[in-house]
Amino acid sequence: MYEARADVAKIEELENKRYDAMLNADIHVLNDLLHENLIYSHSTGGLDTKEIYLNALRDKVSIYKSVKRDDQTVRITGDIGLVFNHVQIHAEHKGSELRLDNRLLAVWTRDKGIWRLLAIQSGAIPKQID
Repeated sequence: MYEARADVAKIEELENKRYDAMLNADIHVLNDLLHENLIYSHSTGGLDTKEIYLNALRDKVSIYKSVKRDDQTVRITGDIGLVFNHVQIHAEHKGSELRLDNRLLAVWTRDKGIWRLLAIQSGAIPKQID
């Protein structure tokens, strides 16, 4: 049980580090956090690999301006860490302003003793219709 609590704390720490790196476009930190086989499935249906995602940040195709996270749950099963949360993101993509309100699943894997982000699935929360 102690190991699972320690793993949850580690994943929470890495998630904080990842979001800070996204906001600061810190490619070096993100490169260390992301698994080589990363797949990022955006709420638009687009898919990014690690290389595509990092290049978009490096080249300022995507710019994160603010991120608010809440309702976070972390689950550990062996060498897999699952992070479920709600995110509100203000970003710019290809010059267009974006305001995202999404549910997100981040999948971390322990690879040779090091946690790395393997997959992200983002889904838009539908706007309420009166």
